[in-house]
Amino acid sequence: MNKKLQEITDETIKELSKLEIVLPEIYAEIFFTKAKELNIKIDEQDKEKALMYALEKIQHMKDETEESTSTLRTHIQKARTAIVQKNDVALKDIEDAVISLEKKIIDLQENLYIDELTQNYNRRWMYEKFLHVEKFKQNGIFAFVDIDDFKSVNDNYGHLTGDKVLKMIGTLLRKVENANIIRFAGDEFILISSDYNLQKLTKLLDIIKNNLKATNLKHENKTFNISFSFGVIEYKKDDNFKEIFKKADDSMYKNKKLRKTR
Repeated sequence: MNKKLQEITDETIKELSKLEIVLPEIYAEIFFTKAKELNIKIDEQDKEKALMYALEKIQHMKDETEESTSTLRTHIQKARTAIVQKNDVALKDIEDAVISLEKKIIDLQENLYIDELTQNYNRRWMYEKFLHVEKFKQNGIFAFVDIDDFKSVNDNYGHLTGDKVLKMIGTLLRKVENANIIRFAGDEFILISSDYNLQKLTKLLDIIKNNLKATNLKHENKTFNISFSFGVIEYKKDDNFKEIFKKADDSMYKNKKLRKTR
């Protein structure tokens, strides 16, 4: 999906996580409300594509959760019987099965917070796990990364190549140790860390950026290069996310304009 569709879909799924029952009509209503709030116009084909994507994802999570709940009930019943019968062997088997089920449930929960394409965290993780009521829980450094001229990659080499570029950027950013990497939307990423100061993280991102610019990428018989612009901002505990994001976004655009003047 493109950047705008992903933004609407992420916001919609965030709202749906608060509901106990989700019907297609409810999803559609929230989806179109979010699109209106964000002042994003989308055509019918894009609407259908985004709706189907989210509904399939929600249905998959629902099916997996129901299956895990049913399995857990079965194990609990077996455990009760084994306790009454004092069957240690059966209890050990049940313990192993419950440990395996617990891992599956943890993996399922983690899947809610991972971007499928880049395998970095998604916006939902940031809002639900890292922030509290859109405020930072501790002091740290915030970096906003935007791939330069990414639309031209999709236009000239196709969306499959664009996806490969996004995966590569996500992998490169994960090399920044002790930092949380979030695919925010489309070709935008966020790095959050409490282990760096502004100068150190800026220097590290400059190194990654320069190495990337010097790397020739190939598509069939064509060679191209990519780069990114970024803005780095310090934040304090209880700072508002939107305010810090705006400052980092402004800094990133200054970085992008400076690149174009060189």
